[in-house]
Amino acid sequence: MVDRHQPSPPTGVEMQDLSRSALHALTIAALLGSWVWWALAATLNPYFAKVPAQALSLVPPAVLCLVTVASVLARRLPQRLRSGLFLLGLASALLVGHIWLPAAPWSYFLSVVVVIAGLLVGQAASFVTASTLSAVLLLLSLHGAGPQPLPAILPSIGLLWAAALASYLSARSLYTALQWALHSQHRAEHLLNQLRDRQAELNRTLTALTEASRRLERTNQELAVARTRAEEARALKEHFVANVSHELRTPLNLIVGFSEMLYLEPDSYDGVRWTPELQSDIGELFRASRHLQSLVNDILDLSRIDAARLPMFRELHDIRTIIDEALETVVPLLRQSGLGYRTVYDEDLPPLFVDGTRIRQVLLNLLNNAVRYTEQGEIVVSVTRADDVAVVSVSDTGVGISPERLERIFDEFQSLEEGPRRRGGAGLGLALSRQFIQLHGGRMWAESHIGVGSTFSFSLPLPGTLPQSTPLLATRATQRHDAADAPIVVVDGDTSVATMLLRYLGNLRIVPATSVPEAESLIEAEHPLAVIANLPPDGPPPLWLGPLGEASERYGVPVLRCSIPSPSWLKQATKLDDCLSKPISRETLEAAIRKHSPEPGTVLVVDDNPGFVSLMARMLKAGGLARQVLLAYTGSEALSMGLGAAPDLVLLDLLLSDMDGFDVLEGLRREPRLRNTRVIAVTATSYTEEALRRRAGYLTLSQAGGLSAGTLAELLNAILGVVRPRYA
Repeated sequence: MVDRHQPSPPTGVEMQDLSRSALHALTIAALLGSWVWWALAATLNPYFAKVPAQALSLVPPAVLCLVTVASVLARRLPQRLRSGLFLLGLASALLVGHIWLPAAPWSYFLSVVVVIAGLLVGQAASFVTASTLSAVLLLLSLHGAGPQPLPAILPSIGLLWAAALASYLSARSLYTALQWALHSQHRAEHLLNQLRDRQAELNRTLTALTEASRRLERTNQELAVARTRAEEARALKEHFVANVSHELRTPLNLIVGFSEMLYLEPDSYDGVRWTPELQSDIGELFRASRHLQSLVNDILDLSRIDAARLPMFRELHDIRTIIDEALETVVPLLRQSGLGYRTVYDEDLPPLFVDGTRIRQVLLNLLNNAVRYTEQGEIVVSVTRADDVAVVSVSDTGVGISPERLERIFDEFQSLEEGPRRRGGAGLGLALSRQFIQLHGGRMWAESHIGVGSTFSFSLPLPGTLPQSTPLLATRATQRHDAADAPIVVVDGDTSVATMLLRYLGNLRIVPATSVPEAESLIEAEHPLAVIANLPPDGPPPLWLGPLGEASERYGVPVLRCSIPSPSWLKQATKLDDCLSKPISRETLEAAIRKHSPEPGTVLVVDDNPGFVSLMARMLKAGGLARQVLLAYTGSEALSMGLGAAPDLVLLDLLLSDMDGFDVLEGLRREPRLRNTRVIAVTATSYTEEALRRRAGYLTLSQAGGLSAGTLAELLNAILGVVRPRYA
């Protein structure tokens, strides 16, 4: 970095450039000056009357001209020699005039040589030139060669040194200005180079950004294609699940149903000799079919969890009771394996708000795994309280799990053993269990040591803490009201809608009302948080809530009108008495028939699946639910039998091979004798859900006094967090 106060002298190349430029200008000026000097001396000299004196006045300009021409012609000489030659010629011309023409003050003009020497050669050259010229003048004056005595020549010598000093000072200022200019030039060049580098870098960056933009655009296109394929895959998955539900679960239900009848109701088969070997084989068949059905249900549950459509039926349960029930189920297996068991409970355990069936299923999975991989020792089930959660642990003294397998133990289709002889199942139990616990707002983990045993634990939120899966609207509601004191009244002809909402609305208490008058009385008695009126989309307008208007206006209770798929819609639209979804258990069938036909009578079973018809007939006869069972496999056959036998109850499949089940129903209703016959629809779950879902799709909210802008913003925020578009 150059100090501007003490600038360094210019470099040799820069000085040579400056000297060359100055010398060029001085030579031109000297040539012109010598020519003018010659002309003036020849024509305008009034001081010389004689010819020799006139001739002597022409010598100085002639010397100056010759030396200047020689300096110009000597271009190949170094710059300092040319400058010295020019200075020598100029000084010689002035000294010749000083010696030969004493009338003019030639010695004073020698100061010009000193100044030019400092300009052409350097700062020191002005002092060297002044010294040399002073010495020459002194020698000329001392030896009498000069026209002036020593005292007269001293002012000229003083002028030489004054010129040298002035030249030095002016040159110093010039060099300082030059140094600053050079520094500025170098700085400008440096900045220019940096600017060029930055420009090049910007060009490269622009090129890279252009390439990145092109790649990003291509990636976006690929993502769009991938998203479309993912949507197609999800649709195919849902379609596959629906097909599995209908095509796989129906025959499985037949296998489980018949094997259950053979194993538990052998007396219903007259004339059959039941040997112990046959009963044992049928028992194995029954257990294997139940295991296969459980496996299919696990796969369907996992698919529903992925689609966020798995309902959770939460109630307050004592976790110790759930554990005891699970242990009672596996006690025979424990005794058969020679294993002991014990439980360890904390004393201050409050009831937990959980789905008892799902938690029992989780415990059964953990207990079965513990028994399967433990050859001796015991199994310990413990429940402890930690902060705001209850921790349930199942410990065994089995073979243990290696660290690399422990990391993947909760993944789907992962088992402790591989190969055809592995003792585990399909590897879905732990994956499904973890999903169930996460839906409750808890987590599941495992600890294990090879040869020592394993401990599987899961946590469940204590009452008063909100599960992570609770919807946002329920969360905000419970923040403003106590769920135990402010229920939700659900108005629907079928109480299953209220049960379904109870599974989804977390901590809120649901009170069903099958009619508007009942809902009005519940508003008076319970002071609910809100009223949910479930109506078909093509039902009456919201003005039907008129009977609720007085109570709603009085208490300002918000009323929501929505269209949640309800079996009552199907009953209202088709005049059905009930709807059952396959697969059907003996208990479900018995409850439905006892409800609509308390006394055994004639039952007509209509289904295009002969196996399912035989199973229904066997269940009806074994349970004493029918005096006579008629079997029909087509719609036309059902109409013929119905018109001829006038059955008391009809089990009608809505999906028949020759006609729609609703056409069969209309044909039966047209007959006056069959107008009051009870008809229960029996069809696949997927068909019922699809038929109802097509009629759903709206939600309206009204409240006496109106809704504020802040409340509407909160509602919109909650709705937009749940509802998503379905673009193709």
